[in-house]
Amino acid sequence: MQTLKTTTVKVKPLHSQIINILGLSSIAIGTSMALFSANTHAAEAFSACPTEAFIIQTPAGVPKTFGVELGTGSYTVLSPDMGLNKSLNGVGFSYMDNYLYGWDYEHNTVGKVGEDYQVEPLTITKDSAAAAASGFYVGDVAITENVWYGYRKKVGLFTVPLDGNDHPMNIVPGSKANATYTITDFAFHPSNGFLYAVTNGSTGYLLKIDPATGGAETLATVITKDSGSFTFGAQFFDPDGNLYLSNNGDGNVYKVNVDSDTPEAVLFSYGPSSTSNDGARCALAEVPVGDSVDFGDAPDSYGTLIDSNGARHGMVDGISLGSVIDNEADGYPAPLSDDESDGIDDDDGISMPTGFEIGEQAVLIVEVEGDGVFLNGWIDWDQNGEFDADDKVVASRSVNSGTTTLTIDVPNWAKTGETWSRFRLSSVADLLPTGGVSDGEVEDYPITVTETGITISYYPSSSEYTTLAYEDLYPNQGDFDMNDVVMQLRISQFSKNDLVRRVAFDAQLVAMGAWYHNGFAVQLPEIGRGNVQESAIEWSAQGVKQTTSPLEDGQTNAVLMFSEDLWQHATPGNGCLYFRTEPGCGTQYRATWQMTVPFVDSIHVDDMPEFPYDPFIFATPGTDHGLAAKNITDGNNPGRKLEIHLKNKAPTDKFDTRFLGMHDDASSASQGQYFQDQNGMSWAIEVPDTWEHPAEELRVDSAYVEFIEFAADATGETKPYWYLVADDSLIFKD
Repeated sequence: MQTLKTTTVKVKPLHSQIINILGLSSIAIGTSMALFSANTHAAEAFSACPTEAFIIQTPAGVPKTFGVELGTGSYTVLSPDMGLNKSLNGVGFSYMDNYLYGWDYEHNTVGKVGEDYQVEPLTITKDSAAAAASGFYVGDVAITENVWYGYRKKVGLFTVPLDGNDHPMNIVPGSKANATYTITDFAFHPSNGFLYAVTNGSTGYLLKIDPATGGAETLATVITKDSGSFTFGAQFFDPDGNLYLSNNGDGNVYKVNVDSDTPEAVLFSYGPSSTSNDGARCALAEVPVGDSVDFGDAPDSYGTLIDSNGARHGMVDGISLGSVIDNEADGYPAPLSDDESDGIDDDDGISMPTGFEIGEQAVLIVEVEGDGVFLNGWIDWDQNGEFDADDKVVASRSVNSGTTTLTIDVPNWAKTGETWSRFRLSSVADLLPTGGVSDGEVEDYPITVTETGITISYYPSSSEYTTLAYEDLYPNQGDFDMNDVVMQLRISQFSKNDLVRRVAFDAQLVAMGAWYHNGFAVQLPEIGRGNVQESAIEWSAQGVKQTTSPLEDGQTNAVLMFSEDLWQHATPGNGCLYFRTEPGCGTQYRATWQMTVPFVDSIHVDDMPEFPYDPFIFATPGTDHGLAAKNITDGNNPGRKLEIHLKNKAPTDKFDTRFLGMHDDASSASQGQYFQDQNGMSWAIEVPDTWEHPAEELRVDSAYVEFIEFAADATGETKPYWYLVADDSLIFKD
């Protein structure tokens, strides 16, 4: 495919382009585009469907045309003066005749632009609605017909046929009533005939617009911004149904696959910014990478290939990491890096003399060519195959030619072993780990994270479990057989120099003697939720790695959810109502969970909660838990509002405190007393051993006759080994 004829201009670093070429700092708002002097005839059409995107801006009252390589955001000036004294906006590219068309503000008509980038105003006739309309800054040319479409909010959608000498401008019937959406550009899909646009504001909605009526369907929210707003003044397609959005404020170009079931805007490249911005592109042209582009070579899960929106930089003189940079047609993910394929190792900008040990500092020595440039860097600390926000180790660090020494912290939650790092140098300050930028270099390095001097403390021991038994009829005492849920738990604390870096849990389900559905969780008292590195939690259920986070939202303390419904992990045997509580219903099967929970900031061992922390059960949301619970929770199933903890363990933020003091419960929050009756009997007990629980409907104080004396003593010093003295006829046997 032939390329667009252009004025040859050497690509400069992005900031100097904006300042020296565009002078964009004082550009007025972008619905105004400079006018053209009327031409007597249009220039020749573009020779083919160009691959560049055309951006028309009006930095000083005179429209200019830029050619933008979407792959990197690099651009050249195609025309410094389009011959108008006012704006050209609402621009589209005609696939039918290879001309650009847009709204000519100077002549209040549609203007035609050929390869000389000068405007020929068309002579148009207007219906009554069109006669009252002017100032179109939203427009495009259809793919299957040579017709320009223009839109104004509250005014309507209008058409102008472009062939021949007769150019009537008419409103699309019924479109005025549909003209309620706020957009600054739209574009025709390359194949389905509909217009698409993303709205402006702090939330960008993807619209599908019917050109026959002007009616719009909201497909999805594709982008949001915590502060400020988006103005997508230039929008255009590629042949694969990807819509590109150029944000006026910062020049960032986003890519949205509008045909996806879950479309979202992904930052694709860093382009030219302007407060006045309009764009057009031949929607049937592929988006090329460019002629001189540097890619990374980490595994493609990190974003390396162009199809993965890989990190890529347009190569310009005078900006590089180290002294060597080479050109690639695409990324070369490890182990087939471009260094191996061409024998040239261009990853020479970052030296790492100290290595990377968890909890310690590491030194980076950075060699740079270029002044007034910025370094960004990431290390995949949790080894999930992606560079997340928490992995950023260098953020917009200003560097100049020469050597810079940086110190970074290796976080407590980092995982030992081999992983990857990425460093990007550019005149653009704040970069993501993926996407294209017009200058600089990207370098990827494999690294190894180590850990030494770690002490592991186990509870109850490295080979044993503590047993947790629950009665789930709270706040009624029920049959008190303490086998409604029986869990076994082992806890490991990993520390160095008396500072705990992470904790780990091994849990298994031993028995369930109730038909109510319960979940199981562990609260870490006095350990804030924000001090858990959520992205680095590793856990599995029944040996299957879990991808969702177990850290519960809406909690002050860290609360770790093992299961919302334990009945999903156990099945009664033939003829059995429950799991391992009835005679003849034994099995060696145990549902198991493993979880490792790293802390952001280490916690001194003296400040850790006492073992076994705070394991508890709760009512499975959406399931019945008895009339007493419903009466307390306004007639509704209690769900997370009903929790059952060990004696004198305070509930979580989700618990409904109306349960306290109801029925058999004698809790007193002011005295720190929870989940016990007036005799000191509790609804949950811990046995620091592999315990044989009572059989179904046999009370624990009958099966273990010393339990009553133990429970009545708040100090726990009376009959502390009550669980060793059992009536064998009353306990469950496999």
